[in-house]
Parts: sequence; C-alpha cells; structure tokens
Amino acid sequence: MIVILNGPSSAGKTTLAHALQSVWPKPLYYFSYDATDWYCAPFAVTGRDFPDPERPGEKLDPVRDFLSVMYLSAAAVDRSGRDAVVDNCLFDTDDIWPLSRQILRDCRTFFVRVDVSPAVLETREKARGDRTPGKALWQLAHRVPREDDAYDLILDGEQPPAACAEKILRAACGITGSAPLK
Repeated sequence: MIVILNGPSSAGKTTLAHALQSVWPKPLYYFSYDATDWYCAPFAVTGRDFPDPERPGEKLDPVRDFLSVMYLSAAAVDRSGRDAVVDNCLFDTDDIWPLSRQILRDCRTFFVRVDVSPAVLETREKARGDRTPGKALWQLAHRVPREDDAYDLILDGEQPPAACAEKILRAACGITGSAPLK
C-alpha cells in the first residue's frame, strides 16, 4: 500500500509520516521531495539539459522528473509487497497530480489530505524559517485535487501527529489499538 499525504508546506506531513512509520504494522518506506538529496539526480551534478522521454521534443523539467522518479520508486515498493508513505504537495502549476495517478494506477493507494488553517500555516512557516514566506498559503490556495471525494481520508493537521497516524492506520488497514513495532 502507498499512503499519499497531500497538503501545503508546513501542514505537518513529514511529522505525520514519521508518526505513521512508528505505528505501521510492517516497514513503511518514506518518500519526500524535501527529504531527498538532489545529488541523486543528474541535474545537480551535471548542470545539463536532458530530453524528456515522456514529452518528445521538450527538455526534461528537473522538478517534474524528480517527482516522477519519487512516485515510480513508491510504485516499485508497492509492487514488491512492501508499503510506502509519500509526503508531497500537489498543486495546479504542474501536471504532477495526473502523472502520479498514471504511475500509481495499478498500486494500492490511500490518499490523505492534511488540512491546516491559514493562521496555523503562517505560524508554522515562520517558525521553520526555511521556507519562502507565503509559500504555504499559496500552495493551500492552489492544492489539487480540491474535491473532498477525491480523498480516502481528510485529516485535521492541527491534531497531534500520533492521533492522525492512528486514524490513517484504522482507515487504511482496519487496524485498531496498534503498538509500535519493536
């Protein structure tokens, strides 16, 4: 299974993903745009442009390609019988939402929206100090999909991460009263 956490920057997706790893009944592999070293991609090292294999005649967009590889990796984990959690913000400036759906079409997925009020997003973003001011609010306004029924679960990201992780576990796996793996 692949649990996909969708929400703006500073919504608490990374903290939630780690809380979910602690209660998941088997190893849960974590994929995140923010947690991946750009040096594993050829762009940072070579500085070269590459042709896009999916869009003939166009040059490869490094961010789009990097996100594609992240979803392809999660799909490989699922197809091997293992589980993954993907921490990402899907927004309408790119085609990552339909691309991710295409890549994961044959995978077991559980799609979670992490909601946080604008005031809390601003406070968290300022406290982090590592984001462009206003980025979280922009992503919130441009998040896709917007429809509630596109998600398997909608969480209040202002609740404790452990409680949110338990809700995902119960909803995705039907597991209750879980204990951390030893």
